[in-house]
Amino acid sequence: MKKKLQVFISSTYTDMLIERQAVVAAVLEAGHIPAGMELFAAGDESQVDTIRRWIDDSDVFMLILGGRYGSIEPKSGKSYIELEYEYVAANKKPLFAAVISEKYLDAKVKAQGVSAIETTNGNLLMDFRGKVTSKICKFFNDTNELKLIVFQSLSNFERNEGLAGWVHGTDIIDPKATLEELSRLQAENASLREQVETAKAFLSSLSSQQTIESTLTKDAIDLLSSAATDNGQILFMRYGNSASLIVGGREYIVPEDSELEEARWRGALDELANLRLIQAFGYRGDTYRLTRAGYEVVDKIVTKGDDGSN
Repeated sequence: MKKKLQVFISSTYTDMLIERQAVVAAVLEAGHIPAGMELFAAGDESQVDTIRRWIDDSDVFMLILGGRYGSIEPKSGKSYIELEYEYVAANKKPLFAAVISEKYLDAKVKAQGVSAIETTNGNLLMDFRGKVTSKICKFFNDTNELKLIVFQSLSNFERNEGLAGWVHGTDIIDPKATLEELSRLQAENASLREQVETAKAFLSSLSSQQTIESTLTKDAIDLLSSAATDNGQILFMRYGNSASLIVGGREYIVPEDSELEEARWRGALDELANLRLIQAFGYRGDTYRLTRAGYEVVDKIVTKGDDGSN
């Protein structure tokens, strides 16, 4: 799911107008949402709270630091961009900073005059610049480099799963369908757990009370023992209304059109197959052969018979 990050752009305004426009364009080109406070009048007492709400609602904070310190917030004596930066740092919100290079600043002064540099609060600007550059930041020499900084930084933030971002309504998973699927899976899981517990109980009863051979019916033992003497093969066929079961050269369904006899020996076959003592093979599945487990059970039955045990 593609998410769009809201990027709060912080900078002074009139001297960095071209740079702000470049950043806004880069954010949009990267598929994200730019946000800024340049439309709010400096000195408005409620502006700080409004700015903080916008920052809180944004995913990423970007500072563009140029050659001006900016409008001063009367109560703190600091510029709004420094207050924004400090608020973001204190709340550990993801941020990145782009700082104008001396070379680019000189070019702007030549083009724009003293409006591009700080003439009143130079010391405050130097202190703030030192605070920003003491942490990870990048310098830019023109708007192209500034846009590149935006692309690279946002590419890294996109991989941050902790950022909520914004998603299109059509990309949101239908909660009703998800809940229905979850309910179905829970029911299926409960059924499987019940089956596992039943199987465990059965195996436990076999290991603690009975062996497999002791659970076999007389008919199943008869088929198994006869097959072991005839290459381990059992042949069961149906034709018309009749059936034939041949094991060890003997026809077990007599008469062949007896439904009762067919059901009796069909049950014995199913019993052996369910316990994996015989395995069907052949393209019609009408021929069976003893498995290794089947031969082992026959050996145990023979051993018990030789010992005279029940």
